[in-house]
This record gives sequence, structure tokens and C-alpha cells, in this order.
Amino acid sequence: IQQRQFNKASNSTYCIFMVNKPYAITCSVVAFYIPFLLMVLAYHRIYEPRQHPQEPRQHPQEPRQHPQEPRQHPPDQHSTHRMKTETKAAKTLCIIMGCFCLCWAPFFVTNVVDPFINYAVPGKLWTAFLWLGYINSGLNPFLYAFLNKAFRRAFLIILCCGDERYRRPSILGQAVPCSTTTINGSTHMLR
Repeated sequence: IQQRQFNKASNSTYCIFMVNKPYAITCSVVAFYIPFLLMVLAYHRIYEPRQHPQEPRQHPQEPRQHPQEPRQHPPDQHSTHRMKTETKAAKTLCIIMGCFCLCWAPFFVTNVVDPFINYAVPGKLWTAFLWLGYINSGLNPFLYAFLNKAFRRAFLIILCCGDERYRRPSILGQAVPCSTTTINGSTHMLR
């Protein structure tokens, strides 16, 4: 603690936050490892190969098909679109959660290991890992904007103060004219 607390270069002392082993393990398990495990299990369920669907029952008036001839169904446009949308949503979540894990894993691994190696992790490395985790929070809006059209549009509307060229065209015709008002220092659009 003495070595970390005093900085010879600036001739000043710092408040050092050092955790004991039980706190390091409990904090890391609750804040990172359990959510990480739950995410892995959830993604395993999303991406696991689906079981083969059971053959639909044939009605008595339908002619029986030979077992060698599988039923040919034209792909339903709605189900194809839904499958593409679900796949894209799953990929988006996977990228966002992957970035979260990559950004925060170094900090939480170090947080658990450091008390067991007699606090030998250099302070600059601690700071770098902590800032990597903080960078994840700044990265999220850009990831969402890059990966999701609706979020990107809403992000542009907010950043561009409601500019009409970023609004989705209305199926009901012309948009209702807007006016703005200021409430508690923030500008709001009224329709």
C-alpha cells in the first residue's frame, strides 16, 4: 500500500482502493461472471441447431406421399423475413455482448487475481483495464447506431434536432407540423 500510495514524481499521495480476496471474488462474480455465464447460456440456446420439425399429420382426404418424397413447401415470405430479422437481431446482440465481455474481462480477471498475487499488478495496468471497461460504455451508442437502422435513425434525429430528412416517411400522409418548446433547459418537439 505504501508503494502505491506515494508518487515520487509529483511528491503527492493517492487514495488507493485495494480489495481483499472475498470481496474481489464476490464483486467480480456478481457483476461480471454470473451475467457472462447467463449470456453464454442464452446465446447457446439461440444458436443451437434446431430439432427437425415433426411431419404434419395428413388429413384422410389427402393422398399419401411416399416416404422418399419429402413435402415441398414454397418458402413463406413472412417467415423468411422474420427469420432474417431474428438472425440480424441475434448477431447484433452477440456483437454488443461480445464487445462488453472483451472490454470488461481484463479488469474483472485482474480484480480477482490481484489479491492472490499479493497486489503485484502495476497501477498503470489497473488504470488501463478500468478505462477499457469505461470505453465500452462510450462505444455502445456507436455499435447500436451501426448495427440497428431504427436506432441509427433515432440517433440522427436527436443529434440533428429533429431534422425531417431523417424521419421515416409516414404511411398516413404528411407529417403533422412541429413546434418546439423548452422545458427545464431542454428542447422538446411538440406535434
